[in-house]
Amino acid sequence: MTQAYVFALDPTHSQVSLLRSHIGGTRFVYNALLGLVKTNWDENRAKVHAGEAVTREDYLGTRHLDLQKTWYANRDEVATWWSENGSSTYNYACLNLSKAFANHRAGRAKFPTFKKRGSSGSVSFLASAIKLSDSHHVRVSRVGENKTYESTRKLYRHLERGTGRIMAATVTERGGMYTISFTVAVTRVVPATRSPEKIIGIDVGLTTLYTGAGADGEQLLNVENPRHLITVQKELSHAQRVASRRNGPKPGVAPSNRWKKANSRVQKIHTSTANVRRNLIHETTSMLAKNYDVIVIEDLNVKGMVKNHSLAKHISDAAWGEFSRQLEYKTTWYGSTLVKADRFYPSSKTCAQCGAVKAKLSLTERTFACDSCGHQVDRDLNAAINLARLGLPGTSSGTGRGGEVRPQPQTLVATAHPGEASTETPRALGA
Repeated sequence: MTQAYVFALDPTHSQVSLLRSHIGGTRFVYNALLGLVKTNWDENRAKVHAGEAVTREDYLGTRHLDLQKTWYANRDEVATWWSENGSSTYNYACLNLSKAFANHRAGRAKFPTFKKRGSSGSVSFLASAIKLSDSHHVRVSRVGENKTYESTRKLYRHLERGTGRIMAATVTERGGMYTISFTVAVTRVVPATRSPEKIIGIDVGLTTLYTGAGADGEQLLNVENPRHLITVQKELSHAQRVASRRNGPKPGVAPSNRWKKANSRVQKIHTSTANVRRNLIHETTSMLAKNYDVIVIEDLNVKGMVKNHSLAKHISDAAWGEFSRQLEYKTTWYGSTLVKADRFYPSSKTCAQCGAVKAKLSLTERTFACDSCGHQVDRDLNAAINLARLGLPGTSSGTGRGGEVRPQPQTLVATAHPGEASTETPRALGA
């Protein structure tokens, strides 16, 4: 299987200059090729309007090989310094631009735009240009031997045993910090899917980040929301105000050194916050995938939720989508099963005691109070219990049918308490 390994680099000043040269070369070639393609298309479009004959061959192609040919034909003219960097630098620029055009043609993205020069960027290398010298050093072609902040022994042992093969590597700069990400083909034994003995339902939220419970109602997990971005908001706002008073980059004007330093402080806060958030998600998902046989979560429409401007910042800070993504591949690694409940399943509105469904439950109501049986419980714990029961054998989940099948949406009218939901036929609009 393909697996990624990410390590923080500790380059010297000379190595920083070389890495920035490679990153800048990738951005330059991407923009240069995009400019050539746009100019060529505009010229051909003008000829068509003028009544001249234009053939398909007159248009520059946007596929990977076509862009490489365009680069080879124009590199001596647009970039006389191209030989200073490795060839994979420009190869991946062509590849990234071809993917951008492909996504535009498929309707997945807008027309490609030019990349801005800033304090972030990345450059990819072929496997032949990257080598692990030992468990603390990475040799990069044209750059030299870079020291890593942490040990790379996990990847290094895979390479020594022959159970891993580096396919490519990407060096990324964010706020003056450099990381290297390896794409590795790893041979690992994937355990057989475990029998559904230990089942947990996970309800994600904003007050409590993760609430886990078993089908019997026992609370198994309670992770308070650390609110990583909100915690550093005061420090971040101050750093942004300082940067806004400096002479930043403008068309035709280079940014001042004081702006670069101020902007670097802003980027470091963002990077540190993202790292802490990602670390918590990794620790939680690894623990769940290793210790539980069946994990049931909700299939949330996060993209639609962030349209609520009052909660968008908090929802983005919680990173529910990343939590779900990590669970998907880690459950495969450790032999557990991930079940996604239908996004319309009323896990929070359903009473875990009697099964009655509330018609309405506002976000401000943190305690679920059933009007049918009088049961009272924390709303997140109530939702986690209902989710856990979807993972029981014999239900419509993957544990009962041998595959992942989402449960059918529950009909509120059929199970709601008479005093909570009306069974009358709704009136037509305007009646």
